[in-house]
Amino acid sequence: MYLRRIRAACLDLQDAVNCACLSLFITVVILVMYRHFWQDSHDPNKCDALLSRGRWLDAPDPYHSVKGYQNWQPAGCMMHEYNARDLTTCLKSRRIVFIGDSVTRQIFWALAKKLDIQDEGEDKHSSMSVDAHGVRIEFFWDPYLNTSSLYQEVAATSLPGARNNQIDTAAILLLGGGLWNARYLGDASYQQFESSTSEIMRALQDRKSHGRPSSLSGQGSGGEYDLVVFAPIHVPRYDALSPERAMTITPARVKPIFQHLQQLSVRQNVTVAWSFSHMMWREPSAYDEDGLHVNGVVAREMADVLLNARCNAILRQSNVGGYPMDKTCCNIYQRPNWVQSIILNVSLGLLPAIILITSKDAKRSNFSPSRKVTRAITVLASAICYCYFADRTQLFNKAQKQYSFTGFMCLCTATLVLGFFSIRRSAPGPLHKNSGCPTQRIVVQDQPFLSRHQTDEWKGWMQFIILIYHYTGASRTLWIYETVRLLVASYIFMTGFGHTVFFYKRSDYSLRRSAAVLIRLNMLSCLLPYVMKTDYLFYYFAPLISFWYLVIYLTMVVGHSRNRSLGFLIAKVLISAISTTGLIRVPGIFETFFQVLEKCCNIHWNVTEWRFRLQLDSYIVYTGMLCGTLFVKYLDALHVDLPEDSALNRLIRQVPWIFRFIWLPMALVTPPVFYLFAHRTPDKYSYNAWLPYISTAPVLAFVTFRNISRHTRNFHSSVFAWIGRHSLETFTLQFHIWLAADTKGLLALGVFEGIAGGDGGARVDLAVLTIIFLWVCWHVAAATQALTSWIIDPSDGRRDVEGVDDGVVGEEEGLPRMKCKEDVRDVFNIGRVAAGFGAEAMRSASRMKRLAAGDLRTNEEAFIPRSGRFLTTWEQAYF
Repeated sequence: MYLRRIRAACLDLQDAVNCACLSLFITVVILVMYRHFWQDSHDPNKCDALLSRGRWLDAPDPYHSVKGYQNWQPAGCMMHEYNARDLTTCLKSRRIVFIGDSVTRQIFWALAKKLDIQDEGEDKHSSMSVDAHGVRIEFFWDPYLNTSSLYQEVAATSLPGARNNQIDTAAILLLGGGLWNARYLGDASYQQFESSTSEIMRALQDRKSHGRPSSLSGQGSGGEYDLVVFAPIHVPRYDALSPERAMTITPARVKPIFQHLQQLSVRQNVTVAWSFSHMMWREPSAYDEDGLHVNGVVAREMADVLLNARCNAILRQSNVGGYPMDKTCCNIYQRPNWVQSIILNVSLGLLPAIILITSKDAKRSNFSPSRKVTRAITVLASAICYCYFADRTQLFNKAQKQYSFTGFMCLCTATLVLGFFSIRRSAPGPLHKNSGCPTQRIVVQDQPFLSRHQTDEWKGWMQFIILIYHYTGASRTLWIYETVRLLVASYIFMTGFGHTVFFYKRSDYSLRRSAAVLIRLNMLSCLLPYVMKTDYLFYYFAPLISFWYLVIYLTMVVGHSRNRSLGFLIAKVLISAISTTGLIRVPGIFETFFQVLEKCCNIHWNVTEWRFRLQLDSYIVYTGMLCGTLFVKYLDALHVDLPEDSALNRLIRQVPWIFRFIWLPMALVTPPVFYLFAHRTPDKYSYNAWLPYISTAPVLAFVTFRNISRHTRNFHSSVFAWIGRHSLETFTLQFHIWLAADTKGLLALGVFEGIAGGDGGARVDLAVLTIIFLWVCWHVAAATQALTSWIIDPSDGRRDVEGVDDGVVGEEEGLPRMKCKEDVRDVFNIGRVAAGFGAEAMRSASRMKRLAAGDLRTNEEAFIPRSGRFLTTWEQAYF
């Protein structure tokens, strides 16, 4: 009765979390649909948003000398930084024309620098043009916007042949002026500017009458028509102007011109690049010293705004691979092809109907899989559809990454605190009968070496760091990059260790078991390319683990009848290492294989990228295999009944002491030595060249410290362990439902942008989308496990395939149904910490005090055989 009550409480609590997360997800969907279809209905492709508003993600701190103004964030989309190659692809021998004053000339030179053309110090008040890479850029000096050259350029865009490029028109035409009116025309400055713009508007109306829109909002994707844009009058920094300029350039003269452009924008739908004004708003360091002109990096961002508005759609069409889709401003996502349409329609229409039928009438479901399998298929299909609508439509906003060391450390500290306050004692292994005394049952409280709780926790905190690393874009910091590369090597180490021990102890080399492991690993990474139009190697972690699993399998299966021989097994590992190194490093093998895939299967994989991934971790897997081999051999030696006074028995008993006094000092020295070595590497390339040879030492050092005593072995962080059991799903799904633009940007809701100047909205988006992301990963992990069982044995979809601790495979079965009170505590640990932070802090402090005061020696009881048949704690946990 008591167990029933616990189980009922577990299920009720789980259902409460599911309902809360589902409600949050539905609320988010409603909010983003309201924003997209109602608030942004006039600008679904973010064209006006690109030219109208935005904010600096890296505005420099006035109290610190920090390089800024490199990352301008338009409202709700991602901007691309253009180079000479992109300009050539977009313009194709077309012209870009700038007409206006000195600020417009700055944007002209900022664009010219992208073509590797430098300012040669020509007469500033004269027209000029440059040619490079097949692109011509022209500047006409016309500060009053009233010359014949201006009217000719505007009139040419309205001619019938302009749309088909039959006449030479400007692909981008920027008009900017007004400051000279205020400087030299006195009280007549506004009237003259109004007269000039009226003439320009007549030409733009002729353009509209010929079917060519006068504003960007009518241009579709931004690449179909030429772009005519007004630059707003540049509002100077009045307190920095020279006395002569300050006397004439006053707010009383500048403000009416600014308001006149606002009226043209609202009433006559003229395209005005208001984002230029937002770039300068309350940013004193964005100005030059004269207070009139703009900083060079700001001018470059202004040029990129124009190029994104005109060229993003063209570059998307020329992108043969189809991804990454990181140019989301003023762009139209590709419509789904027939494969995507079938998957989306079946997922959103047919599968829910099947569930409804099977839930009402079980007899009508004989033709379909079991309800459990059907629900699992629906969960997986729904998650894939969520990936598509989040990252392949404008439904969700996309934001650019901005690395901040403070932000990176704050997120890491928050997760560390969360993990610290979720530390608890690991549950003991299952009860086993002693073969020597059938009525006696053995319960060993001590956790084994690299127990399941420990490896799950290890995977969990590493996955947290990798997620934060991707979210913040911290790869530009060398020491963070070096750390993350070690974390990936640690995953490979656990793969080698876990599979080697399994094959040695179980000798299960069946196709059923191998197929189960490979299907479980690759289900997501094989389905997502069909929906997202990526490729299999893009989700590189699953292919990487799969490759090394096959290497381990082939190594262990060859002559497996002789695996009990230590010399034979080590020889096989060494031969495998040599053979795999040749396969990876010798040119031609992978190239031939990939060419066959391309010609026979139309599969286009990047062989250079794949070889790079394999080379980084080409030896750490063999370290894991050797560790696993030595470990099980040591356990086998413990099972042999030897005389108490025999030399071999004494040697076995001395192994823990040898470990303590020989390897432990080496492990203590390893971290500082590795840090000094990594600190001296000049760049990533040098570090990557050394990583395969040096990653073994820090990984083994961590394993040593983590298992140094029974106290460190018997406690783990439940939050980290929970994430570790879903590391495969979190790594794969982050590409599209937590990050965006194929990891190049961040997913955003777009409904909290005004909070705290945008930073508060980003924090709310991070919190909300992280909860939904983890919730989806939780369900998908259970769904893929159930589907793996069904694929392996369709006649029995409710029976799970035998699992293994392979570094990524989780423990849950079927849909997320927790089996015990501890599982519920794992899932709800975040809420528990928030509710009882003070009490938990006191308990954790008391626990750590006991740990510090306790015996930190290695637990010899786990290694010394007792009377009767000795059952090791490692066997209890794994078997």
